[in-house]
Amino acid sequence: MLKPKIEDALNAQLNEEQTAAQEYLAMTAWFEQRNLRGFASFMRAQAEEERQHALKIFDHIFDRSGHVQLKSIAEPASDFDSPRAVFEAAYEREKGNTKSIHALYRLAGENDDYATQAMLQWFITEQVEEERWAEEAVGLLDVAADNRSALLMLDARYGAKAAEEGA
Repeated sequence: MLKPKIEDALNAQLNEEQTAAQEYLAMTAWFEQRNLRGFASFMRAQAEEERQHALKIFDHIFDRSGHVQLKSIAEPASDFDSPRAVFEAAYEREKGNTKSIHALYRLAGENDDYATQAMLQWFITEQVEEERWAEEAVGLLDVAADNRSALLMLDARYGAKAAEEGA
């Protein structure tokens, strides 16, 4: 059975994951509207991944006889200055997710909730990957700068990456 503090924190993280999914979907739309379909496919895959993360937490709450409390999700930003700005926002989101997951892991430890810590270990490992791809994309877009050919090559690269991960 979940302690109330842990249940509340898990519900808050569930909301964070759903918010991230919505943000990535807004980023998908931004790329689609600019015919950057590779980046759009990549962000759509990220949106789905965040939705799956939310469901892991959702299931964990129920597995521990807790109560899910779904909360409103704020409207995500949908206007960006550039592809780099989109990926910078994604990178900031992932760093925020990492910080909140670490805080939740710490809270679970302080409350001797080893089952929640075990579940969160998967998220901790996942966040290393999540931050890595976001930071890499920002760096590559810095290198590409205003070169449209480089931007199109990156768009194709991220489209292929999304297709590869989907397979």
